[in-house]
Amino acid sequence: MTTIDSGTDLKRMAAQARVNSLAVLGVPVAVFAALAAWLGTPAVLPAALGAAGWMIALALRQPIALIASRVTTKERTMTVVGWASGPAEEVVRLLLVLFVLRSGSAAAWAGAGWMAVEVAMVSVNGLMMASLLTKDDPKSLEAKDFLREQGMMQNYGPRWGVVERFSAAGLHIGFTLLIFAQPWLAVATIVVHSCTNMLVVRYVKRSIALTELALLGWGIVVLTSGIAALG
Repeated sequence: MTTIDSGTDLKRMAAQARVNSLAVLGVPVAVFAALAAWLGTPAVLPAALGAAGWMIALALRQPIALIASRVTTKERTMTVVGWASGPAEEVVRLLLVLFVLRSGSAAAWAGAGWMAVEVAMVSVNGLMMASLLTKDDPKSLEAKDFLREQGMMQNYGPRWGVVERFSAAGLHIGFTLLIFAQPWLAVATIVVHSCTNMLVVRYVKRSIALTELALLGWGIVVLTSGIAALG
């Protein structure tokens, strides 16, 4: 692990950030391949609907982020948005399950599509951060200071980002299966989703390895629970 400071080669860090951002794109490929081996031919429509669901949930969070940014600090805004992620995503997921998805396999593919578009956004954000590292205009310097305060200006290589995306895949597919099996479980997934996000944000600064491994284990538990709930 390397922490970025004034003596760090920012160009080298930016190059590594690009590698990290591109590495996570292999996760949806692996997940879709695993689902295809389990369920057969990929169901394109449910996957696309899952992707659309994630984008709708993202849009729902934007007004919250905008309002929070006007009345409080950047750090508190991130906290508010983090807690809002559970209600925004799980309510949309519930609506998708209640009115669109008709089978457990469709729910699994929807969860995969949800995960895939999130990975795409993570990759884009990572590439934007890589570009930011090489700039020295006032806005970029301000953004880098904020990222440094959040513990995000560190170079861990691609492995933990990949592990985190596999963890997220387990969570998204698992949550979708759980709600499909028992829609009332959306009440629980709202809380669990937000708490998971906030705990990761809190502890990843202390130990990224332990945090990401714990998240992976939790993702496996949620996925297994979702599969079991289908009977």
